[in-house]
Amino acid sequence: MKYFDLHCDTIEELKKRGENFLNSTTQFTIQDQERFEAAVQCMAVWVPDSIRGRAAVEFTDSHLAYLETLVEMIPERAVLADSASELQKGVEEGKWVFIRTIEGGAALGGDLEKIVHFAKKKIKMMTLTWNGENELGSGCAGTGGLTGFGKEAVKLMEENGIIVDCAHLNDAGFEDLLNITKRPFVASHSNLRSCCEVPRNLREDQFVELVRRGGLCGINLYSRFLSVPDQKGEGERELLFRHIYRMLELGGEDCIAWGTDLDGQITCDPSLGSPFGAASFGTYLAERGIPEGAVKKFCFENAYRFFQSYMR
Repeated sequence: MKYFDLHCDTIEELKKRGENFLNSTTQFTIQDQERFEAAVQCMAVWVPDSIRGRAAVEFTDSHLAYLETLVEMIPERAVLADSASELQKGVEEGKWVFIRTIEGGAALGGDLEKIVHFAKKKIKMMTLTWNGENELGSGCAGTGGLTGFGKEAVKLMEENGIIVDCAHLNDAGFEDLLNITKRPFVASHSNLRSCCEVPRNLREDQFVELVRRGGLCGINLYSRFLSVPDQKGEGERELLFRHIYRMLELGGEDCIAWGTDLDGQITCDPSLGSPFGAASFGTYLAERGIPEGAVKKFCFENAYRFFQSYMR
């Protein structure tokens, strides 16, 4: 079994609870490590909309340091991958491979130089916003597109090897990205608005554009992004299937991946709410008629290929 997840918020929860990967009570866990042939987790530092300026930079730095400390505690079981070769080596050694990411461009504190700062700290992907407005633009709760600062930030992110992540960005901001980006970008944890009408999900034409540009879309487990109103419990598996099936209909076989959002204040079907639970959903997809090749791409291969090509 192979698993590559584009987004979870676990490092903040671990720091808040004073826990590590061995005594964690979070949704994300490495306890099922022996069941995985390969396991990669993009570990995001989430910057709440209540934190801005220098405080946002310091908040992000402290959580990155905590992540590094926890991985250093278990070198025989986990590794932080800073390059394509380290990603490959960690996978081949059967370790949990972690990739540093940021959720919320407020982490820059309104300073373009902080893009270089975070590139040096080996950040490989960053969302431009969370739900609200920051120096880069507006999230899904707002209407404005990217600011001038935000447009410059996108260009510098690409120049410094940081993947642009449009999750949480509103429609105007997405349109701006289409006119700015030169490299493929991702929606690390977003579903389809045609299957669940909430602003956090992608319109079908936006998803198709991600496909056309060679990007990625990570499937989010949050019940609120699967159906309106929420349908919790066993029914979520069918709802999740609908999003994936429609994405495949739209030509997304090489685009879809996991973007579980574990520990991002989400509620989800308990049978799905862990790395092993999510990875095991591949069996459900196969039972529902999704070809084995497409299941393998979704669970691991698409994201692995993308990061192998993007990471320096």
